[in-house]
Amino acid sequence: MFITLKSLNQKARILLLSGVVLIVAAILFLVFSKSTKPIHKHPEKAEVFDEGLRIVFKPNSPGLEIVRSTVIGGGGEFVSLEAPARLIASTSPSVSNGSRIILFESAELNDLYVGYIHAKNKLHRSNKNLSRIKDMFVHRVATEKDLVESETDSGNDAAELAEFEGKLRAQGLNPSELSTAGSLKAWIITDVPESQISTLKKGKKVKVVFASFPDEEFTGTAEAIGDNVDPLTRTAKMRIIVVNDKYRLKPGMFGVVKFPEQTGGDSVVLPYTAIVTVEGKNYVFVEEKPLTFKRREVVLGISTKERVNIIEGLAPGEKVAIQGSILLKGLSFGF
Repeated sequence: MFITLKSLNQKARILLLSGVVLIVAAILFLVFSKSTKPIHKHPEKAEVFDEGLRIVFKPNSPGLEIVRSTVIGGGGEFVSLEAPARLIASTSPSVSNGSRIILFESAELNDLYVGYIHAKNKLHRSNKNLSRIKDMFVHRVATEKDLVESETDSGNDAAELAEFEGKLRAQGLNPSELSTAGSLKAWIITDVPESQISTLKKGKKVKVVFASFPDEEFTGTAEAIGDNVDPLTRTAKMRIIVVNDKYRLKPGMFGVVKFPEQTGGDSVVLPYTAIVTVEGKNYVFVEEKPLTFKRREVVLGISTKERVNIIEGLAPGEKVAIQGSILLKGLSFGF
């Protein structure tokens, strides 16, 4: 039996037509949704040119989202180098007669200084004796054997003195300056990176904060830089002299030395995350134009754990990658 629209009442006809409309709409939605489904492009790898010197990204290159660049320099930025330090020696009045004595942070250093003084006095005596023997030899009162023995004693005493002086210098101390220093003097030793030695000149004013006096800054003067660079830590010892007002500072105290270094308006300061190091050389990646980076070697100046001053290789106004440098390093050097 066939059912026609005419045989249905008005309500039934409306329901039937509504159902047909819904079915047609659903079919059309399915058809158009399939035809308008977006087509995803496969990620395109960054391209590397000139043996890794230049890197060109595509807009959908993997890892590009972690690379961030910024324009550098021109802001009068500065880096303040800080280094741990300890007070290694100080002058003090003697409790017996009021004369000036030197106190050291350890018995070993005290023994070295005492040995230096004894060796110095011994060399003085042997030199005087050598002069006397030479005069006697000229007047045929002393023999050649006496002269040779006296010369040998003088040479041995000079070698002994040099040994004690070398050991004291290895600790950052100059024994001749210790013996002539006035009262209220304290000597601080700190280790500075090899790369900073050229910027930390003798006579430079520094600030020192001791753990015993955390709210007080003492002004010190860089007196000298050690003769040796530690082959393991690549640091050199710097000796700083401080006025020990009221003898409050004691040998063995620990503190922090601050070397303020105003780098000026034409300087370049970068976060350390921008620097990559390969085979002892330091590099950054300059964004020459959008999505194009070029590797460039730079020379580092004063640095902290967070920031570093660039001495050579960059100019203010250039755009440098400060995040994603590890990715760029891998692409550039093929790591």
